[in-house]
Amino acid sequence: MTTTATVILPGRFDYGYHKDFQRQCAEHIENPEISGLIFDFSRVEYVDSAALGMMLMWQRRAASASKKMFIKGAKGATAQILEMANMQRIFEYI
Repeated sequence: MTTTATVILPGRFDYGYHKDFQRQCAEHIENPEISGLIFDFSRVEYVDSAALGMMLMWQRRAASASKKMFIKGAKGATAQILEMANMQRIFEYI
């Protein structure tokens, strides 16, 4: 059975969210019952380069663990920033 976990991101996704983000990602990546991880951007109104870097770091770790990574719910300026950073080439959008 494949199970995905969801990390619901805050309205302001920046380095200030680092500890919570790291904890959640590590918990899900290390769980053998989780096959994929969804980053839920539905509440995000601001994202900075530190957040993008954290996402890329966890994407590499997920790939090493043979787990898929997804982006869901990005809209407005946040969606534009993700597009400019070419995240659609790295993450699957759902």
